[in-house]
Amino acid sequence: MHLPSLISLLGAATLAACQTTNGTVTGKMGDARQVKNNPVGEVWVAKFDGSQGVKGTVTAVGAAIGVNFTVDVTGLPTEKGPFSFHVHLKAVPESGSCADTGTHLDSFVRGTDPPCASAFPQTCEVGDLSGKYGKVTGPTALKTFNDAYSALDKIMLGYIGDRAIVFHDASSARIACATLRKVAK
Repeated sequence: MHLPSLISLLGAATLAACQTTNGTVTGKMGDARQVKNNPVGEVWVAKFDGSQGVKGTVTAVGAAIGVNFTVDVTGLPTEKGPFSFHVHLKAVPESGSCADTGTHLDSFVRGTDPPCASAFPQTCEVGDLSGKYGKVTGPTALKTFNDAYSALDKIMLGYIGDRAIVFHDASSARIACATLRKVAK
């Protein structure tokens, strides 16, 4: 067999192995699993201080299954949306650079191509919150949802604590970021 044919065959086999029975693409480690052992009621908040134009919070509260999120921000540009938002691997550094927050939280090694299918959130990157629950428009966004695949326990895949929440404009440019920090009781 010629090398190009072998590569094509291996690529098709890899894609088939990453597809669920409904035809959606999932991660190399399978579908994300629901998180059922989060500390219920534990609160984490990412505070956007307005220095990047966006002001407000993204709040994450531990639930019996997953995490309940509230996105409550103002200052999103009116002309560059709709805006996606994700959990990124790293906290925002002291410099405030959103470019230094790493890539999306992708615990099951799914990637972004093809885009997340919101009808099958278990097949999406764990950190792709807007892919699973919808983008927001500016200048104000208020959105609540439960993500069954986010974790507040450090030992779980999908752990979101001390990671950045990043807003992207329609071109995928990072326009605002803040780190999820645990709120003291």
